[in-house]
Amino acid sequence: MIVAITRFRASPEEADGWVQKLQERSRRVDGYSGFLGLEVLRSFERSPEILLVTRWKDRDAMRAYFQSEDFQRAKGASASQEDATFTMYEVVAT
Repeated sequence: MIVAITRFRASPEEADGWVQKLQERSRRVDGYSGFLGLEVLRSFERSPEILLVTRWKDRDAMRAYFQSEDFQRAKGASASQEDATFTMYEVVAT
């Protein structure tokens, strides 16, 4: 299994808007083969850190989504987060 984490900070004024936007997401990714789930996490800090944690069956499944038009649309909607980082992990034990 692959876990991909996108991480960014939101100003106090923007945090609620980001959370609402992510709660109202299109859910198109849910239909992709090998997609196992998404969690959105928010820290308790004044300028919270927001994490999007996606789980995938394998790299090929994740790669297929990243090459899709749906991903390009989702990526475009979050392009304003210039400080965002993206990291992939392989699950090696549970």
